[in-house]
Amino acid sequence: MQTWLHEKFKSEISLSELIFNYDEFKDLEFPKPGSLVLEKIRESYLFCMASFQINELLFANQNISLNPKDVLRPDFVLYAAETQSLIIVELKNLKGPTREVGTEVGAYAAEIKSYLPFLADGEVINVIISTEWPVLLRHYIVNEIMWLNRNMICLEPVEHEHEIALRIVDPAVIADGDLRFSISGQQLGGYHLCLYDYEAISKGDYFRMESHENQIRTALNAMSAKGNSLRTHGFAFLWRNIYEVGLAPYTITLVNYSSFQALPYSLIDPAYVPNDTAMRFLQVIRDHAPEGHGQMLNKISEAGERFLKTFCEPRPEYFTDWANLKPQIFEETDALAFVSWGIFEELFFERLVKEYELIDSDYRHDNPLLAIAMLNEIIDETKLDVDWGALDFDDTDDESFFE
Repeated sequence: MQTWLHEKFKSEISLSELIFNYDEFKDLEFPKPGSLVLEKIRESYLFCMASFQINELLFANQNISLNPKDVLRPDFVLYAAETQSLIIVELKNLKGPTREVGTEVGAYAAEIKSYLPFLADGEVINVIISTEWPVLLRHYIVNEIMWLNRNMICLEPVEHEHEIALRIVDPAVIADGDLRFSISGQQLGGYHLCLYDYEAISKGDYFRMESHENQIRTALNAMSAKGNSLRTHGFAFLWRNIYEVGLAPYTITLVNYSSFQALPYSLIDPAYVPNDTAMRFLQVIRDHAPEGHGQMLNKISEAGERFLKTFCEPRPEYFTDWANLKPQIFEETDALAFVSWGIFEELFFERLVKEYELIDSDYRHDNPLLAIAMLNEIIDETKLDVDWGALDFDDTDDESFFE
């Protein structure tokens, strides 16, 4: 495969000419309702394919490392003139390198940025060519596309009309049948950032902070921008007490995705047997219960607090998960605004587009009621109770995990 591709690229044959179902794929229809994973993979494929028309071979199995002591040899690096992008092509033909593909692709892109420091992730196209798609590789690709917004496409070598050709792998194969995008409320951790105004309240002016509402909304936008720059996924609501109860008239509820909390949900599958590495992570979750209240969430909060400290005292309180935070936003309060970042921002704007198309409405871009309707559809608030006592951390073959 390496030799065949090398000869084609040297002959100035582009990837689009090597993929026999290139045009066919563009016309395929994919079900959108409840299939965000599938749609995201398809979008990634189409984005990559836009760079496959005119390709120039830059490197073929050459060491691209700046440090002569290191060896980084991508199979191929191509230049796409039409999109001014770089294409990294990685072959996985043997069972051995399966675990290494993700690490290698990331390392190649990082090293290229040593030469082109302002190269954006969106200007790097990742092409993985493989004869097989084991679960580890599929999960890596879905994670890169869904959560890190990387541009990836999967191809496989086939025989077409008695010649070697490449075929685009069906996105459903990569999605592994998990077409419904759903998040557990336990995977979303956060807290209330309470905005205290002691001086105003002492003078009986409970809602003096209303005159600073533009600054508060600016703080929300700063949080959203920070969340996106950190490549995290979350959202925030601005709300206020309507019965003048407590010393914080306004509150911003910050919520971020907790990556650790996803692992215990693998235990629901009776066929899943965690290996030693998974057991070690499960032990961390059991002992420390990380809910997403880490440095990332603090950074997001700090980005907004810069705009708040001039007129109030912001203080984080009530560190818990979304299931516990949500009722306090919408019970006897006035929800004012919503912002989001990462996948939640994409989902919310998709929801806005649909609302604009279906009905004659003029929803604000930060409408909190529309946001909670969207969140209620994708967040499963069923609580997962793991019987940690049934997990034998000394015997990874024990499949009795739950009461």
